[in-house]
Amino acid sequence: MNCKVLILDHHAEIYRDRLRAEFPAAKLVLAQGVSELPADLSDIDVLISFAIELTDDFYRRATRLQWIQCLATGVDQILRCPSLRPDTVLTSGRGAHGAPMRETVVYLMMAVSRDVKTLVEEQKAHVWNRRFYSLLTGKTAVIVGVGVVGTAIGQLLRAFGMHVIGVTRTTRAVESFDEMMPTDRLVEAASRADFLINVLPANADNALLFDRAVFAAMKPTTYYISAGRGQTVDEPALIAALRERRIAGAGLDVFQTEPLPADSPFWNLPNVFITPHLGGYTIEYEDLITPLIVDNMRMFVAGRRSEMRNIVKH
Repeated sequence: MNCKVLILDHHAEIYRDRLRAEFPAAKLVLAQGVSELPADLSDIDVLISFAIELTDDFYRRATRLQWIQCLATGVDQILRCPSLRPDTVLTSGRGAHGAPMRETVVYLMMAVSRDVKTLVEEQKAHVWNRRFYSLLTGKTAVIVGVGVVGTAIGQLLRAFGMHVIGVTRTTRAVESFDEMMPTDRLVEAASRADFLINVLPANADNALLFDRAVFAAMKPTTYYISAGRGQTVDEPALIAALRERRIAGAGLDVFQTEPLPADSPFWNLPNVFITPHLGGYTIEYEDLITPLIVDNMRMFVAGRRSEMRNIVKH
């Protein structure tokens, strides 16, 4: 099957070179940003992109779009578009984020619990100020979201000697966790946590799931880590808990509004460590996800769409 593939990404040429070697008959069109999109989208068969900046107008104009390979695990930004055709196959990047996300979460945990912000300021001022820090070993980590990412995080935290509890809507035994709890017991799970880790995707079921009740249940020594989607968090409730020191602090990679507005209270809270949605933003990302793209392209070209990996809708 000859098809026209639009690759929308800052590193579009990397995906182009790898796909060209495997699928010489495919016509590959590159755009590093939405400003470089073709004027005519009506002949695009395949989109490969994070699709974060695409609006509904793109899907309205891409009338022949048959398959979207999202480069991210979360595809909520695509599913929200009413012009997305019912027969367009949507596959996610699920599976490529385990290694990056588990390292991001541990980075956030250590940065906020060891007060890296103060250490950086003291280094700038040439101040040698030794202070005690608390180990991860022996602490309890509650991971909300038990998919590929949550499982990878649990595996690493258990290697640190932590007690790891998974919170999920579909409770089952998972090797990376010491315990499993259902989502309707999130408040109870939060009360047991030394680190409460949110890696949930954004969907209707998860919207504002981390609310005042959850933050009120946390111990004053507990840290909140957010690396899933900001739409899952009641941000005013989190800000209040941090300001009033009802929780120890937060390591935040995702927010309701991104980029995080300059006037957001999060910037100036002393017990908050912020990263600008870097969870899966690795130099090696293309190496991690290209095998999935190639496998799915093979199935698509062969007309075996039901066998594609990570189907979200078809």
